[in-house]
Amino acid sequence: MIQRPPLLIAALLLMGGCATPPPPSPAPPAVAQGLQQAWVQAVAGPGWAVRALTGDAQCPALSWATGSQAMTERSAPGDEAPPPGNKQPENKPTSFTLRACEAAWPAGAASVQVEGLTLQAPADELRRIVVIGDTGCRLKASERDFQACNDAAAWPFARVLARAQALKPDLVVHVGDYHYRESACPPEMPGCAGSPWGYGDDTWQADFFHPARALLAAAPWVFVRGNHEACSRAGQGWLRYLDAETGPARACQPQTPPGDVNAGDFTAPFAVPLSPRSQLIVFDSAEVGSATPPAGSKAWTGWRRQLDRVAELAGERAQSLFLSHHPSLAFSPSLLGRPATARSGLTPLLQDANPGRLFPAGVQATLHGHLHIHQLLGFASNHPASLVIGNGGSSAQGRIDARAALKAEPLPGARLQTFQSHTEFGFTLMTATPQGWQIQAFNALGQPLASCALAGQMLRC
Repeated sequence: MIQRPPLLIAALLLMGGCATPPPPSPAPPAVAQGLQQAWVQAVAGPGWAVRALTGDAQCPALSWATGSQAMTERSAPGDEAPPPGNKQPENKPTSFTLRACEAAWPAGAASVQVEGLTLQAPADELRRIVVIGDTGCRLKASERDFQACNDAAAWPFARVLARAQALKPDLVVHVGDYHYRESACPPEMPGCAGSPWGYGDDTWQADFFHPARALLAAAPWVFVRGNHEACSRAGQGWLRYLDAETGPARACQPQTPPGDVNAGDFTAPFAVPLSPRSQLIVFDSAEVGSATPPAGSKAWTGWRRQLDRVAELAGERAQSLFLSHHPSLAFSPSLLGRPATARSGLTPLLQDANPGRLFPAGVQATLHGHLHIHQLLGFASNHPASLVIGNGGSSAQGRIDARAALKAEPLPGARLQTFQSHTEFGFTLMTATPQGWQIQAFNALGQPLASCALAGQMLRC
């Protein structure tokens, strides 16, 4: 991620802390009781599942017009050791007080109820897709980076969610990095005073689940895993709550052998059908996005198998959108706007799997986060369009000069035809059209930033 000057960050946050706007949403209760959230998400299969978090001693029941069933437990409350390999200067055991529950979506049900909360069935064709990414409030001592979580302008995630919900999407896609409150707020920074920190469910609630509660219930979701949800960080909560593998939650390994990767960081790619012609392919790049494993190592072989599976999935529909957290065909922002190649440990693996294009035929576009900025890249060369939607709320710095970007190449041979970039917080709406997709970017106030059309892999803005 982009390094930020510590003195500049401190000054900005102290200025933000002088104002006292209300928090974006009320804080969750210290001791949770009853149902906290329930939602519908895409799971490996493909399929749809209902998930719920409760403070009760047992999972809630799922009911619909013609039946009912008890939800099954994915994980029980309990404490876990600090994440293995974590590099923050302060750490503590990870405390989970909530019970995570699950049930498969019942066949034929138009809607279900979970303790009075109604969830609607996913549409047969998912045509309006809201995309958000990198949404949590950043508290990170190792980089002396502390965002004003209590200021709705400095951390506008709740505003982004409200504007997105007003568009009544058929589906919400989060391209990763939900959890950012890794360190305690310093006492001299009132903008984040009182924030929970660490990797337990109090921080998961503050950073994601509590502000997202209404939109979680309003539309089905697809969750992409970010590097913040790797086993060395918030992976314990990810596996309990949002992992696409069904059944009892998987666990992160306490230790990983050299040349290998934590088993909890290996997730098989899976597809989410959108229509008879199109689909999403969800890829977990959380761990490999940091560094490429040595060629020939067990980890390299494992990741290459994952990409072989992507090629198989891409053959199942005429068109696919590839979703991963880390972009390869994009630019990193800088203070002066000079476009720099976005570094991803996945890039050499993509080059090995699909020389030149990086992605298999049928992948018309790729969607990512990781870079806290909005980018739209369309290519004159044979590369899929690339969308970076990492402007959901987490602190950012830097920009990309569009004229300089059009003269550059994110990777050798990747020649740009279209480029747009926006530094404002916000989200993106993708709407299916007879030709492909209409792509509209909005800021946190719902004001338009960009409008583009995607036909095949050609992006025009």
